[in-house]
Amino acid sequence: MNLDVRTIMLMWSGINLLGAGMMALISFHADNVRGARQWALGHCCMSIGIFTSTQMSPEWPSLIIASVPFIAGCGFGLLFNGIEAFKGKCCHYWVPAWIGGQMMLQSLWLGIVHDNVRMVVTANSLLVSAIFAACALSLNVKATQPLKTAYNLAAVSFSFIALVSFLRALNILLKPAEEISLFAQGNVNPVLIVLGGLSQLSISLALVLLITFRLVSDLREQASHDSLTGLLNRRSFEDESKRLLARATRTGETLSVIMIDVDYFKRINDVHGHQAGDEVLRRLAALLQSVVRSEDCMARYGGEEFCVLLTGTGEQGAAQLAERVRSLYAELQISWKNEALQSTLSAGIADSLGIGMDLAALVEAADQALYRAKNAGRNCIALYSTGS
Repeated sequence: MNLDVRTIMLMWSGINLLGAGMMALISFHADNVRGARQWALGHCCMSIGIFTSTQMSPEWPSLIIASVPFIAGCGFGLLFNGIEAFKGKCCHYWVPAWIGGQMMLQSLWLGIVHDNVRMVVTANSLLVSAIFAACALSLNVKATQPLKTAYNLAAVSFSFIALVSFLRALNILLKPAEEISLFAQGNVNPVLIVLGGLSQLSISLALVLLITFRLVSDLREQASHDSLTGLLNRRSFEDESKRLLARATRTGETLSVIMIDVDYFKRINDVHGHQAGDEVLRRLAALLQSVVRSEDCMARYGGEEFCVLLTGTGEQGAAQLAERVRSLYAELQISWKNEALQSTLSAGIADSLGIGMDLAALVEAADQALYRAKNAGRNCIALYSTGS
């Protein structure tokens, strides 16, 4: 069966409609992923524009003919907006409107006013090429696997359609004027459009992969981090600590553990409410993140208790850090319902020189030191090795 260009374009329209359906379904069930709605609407607009272009005839009113490139152009712009939204950037909705308006004006001015099909096809093809090239450049971001693979697949697909559109413009410019028609059988359009359709399918699949990998990444984040403070939870802390302990065993470096507990935390909850207590924990977590090195490991260990594992640090170095945290936290005033909340913390420290490279033993030793700090009147630190 011989497929003419019109039939291929109809198939391309169907691919876009399928992509729109997939994106719409995803956006309804994963509303925390930005960009899916723009991609769904963009695919839908492109499908409508491509399908309508295959049915056009000279007898149609000029405004209806001009609306076809406008709808398709808005679809192209929405794809770009979706990429920006997916990356967490602000969407400028004038972009789809400007692209659609530009394609409509080019079609009206060059096609209807000047009756120059060559320039209409060339100008619109070059504009499409520029849009898809911009989408490909926007997808050139730093990301970890497997998200990086989806970004690369989408970028290559967008780049290929940009190249196809550019070659189509060149092809039209080099052909004799009498042989030019939007759906001419004699052009090389069928080959280019088939390849473009396959690239469009690849784009849809890549965008679905981007959303899928983002959801998987979010689920992993939720499973490994404490939702209140954003720190690692106890299980993830233990997994990461085992990795650091194994490395320290190979290199011979010293590790230290600091156990931190908010003083009189129950009193804060009883007097000011549990939401105030949550805010106290969030602010302490933020303070820890600001002073603890990125190569170290910290977590909300349970309730109002936090645990920090320091690499390449002995008990004295850990004590200096713990004292700094204690001092900064004691000075911290937390605004809460027109009140200034202020509390203190106690900390216990132990290191691997005295305990060994066993996480459970290190945590237990630091916890014993913390218990002594509590008995000493709170708002202080205690070292396991000195018993003070």
